[in-house]
Amino acid sequence: MSQLCDRCLSWGGPESHGVLHLNYVGVDLAGSISRPTGACIMNGQLQVRCAVLHSDDEILGLVEESRAKVVAIDAPLALPIGRHCLGEHCRGREHFRACDLALRRMGIRFFPISLGPMRVLTQRGMNLRRKLEHRRVEVIETYPGASQDLLGIRRKQYGLRDLQRSLEDLGCSGDITVRELTGDELDAVSCALVAKEYSEGRYLAIGNPSEIMMILPRK
Repeated sequence: MSQLCDRCLSWGGPESHGVLHLNYVGVDLAGSISRPTGACIMNGQLQVRCAVLHSDDEILGLVEESRAKVVAIDAPLALPIGRHCLGEHCRGREHFRACDLALRRMGIRFFPISLGPMRVLTQRGMNLRRKLEHRRVEVIETYPGASQDLLGIRRKQYGLRDLQRSLEDLGCSGDITVRELTGDELDAVSCALVAKEYSEGRYLAIGNPSEIMMILPRK
């Protein structure tokens, strides 16, 4: 990971030749540290550096070394209004947040947060959000499957090569042009792209601010 971060930082610390350089991070979070988490650092020119990580400490270390101020995570980062936990105390309570219902109205497939494995992912996502915000990093929730649908590109389950080529066609370079990325890394690239678009004011926000707004790209 250190090599990846060193290369990213070489794109420019706070300033390079008088031009401000910004990095953005995308994280395709796994529910368990035993499973791979895709991570991507993207700069303002859409150059990407990707890695497969596992622990929260690895993710936090990558974000810290990237100096990114915005991190987009593919995981539920908040509970629905009226639901206080994912355990037995909230059995039978609300399963969907406003952003989830908006996705459904848009015809975009997703997994509800109360579904078996999603409970673990949601808890990890909320914990990671708190850790990042404690470090004064802005954290946004996104969903690469929805982003890819809105951009008219195929999701990873329909072919990794197609998704990788589509992201290249959108202007992404760096690792994505020199090696075959894993599906987790490709989704992380999609997340990082949303973080960049969000920072530049080009995004779609769906949901209820009292829960969380899901950030997606504009068509």
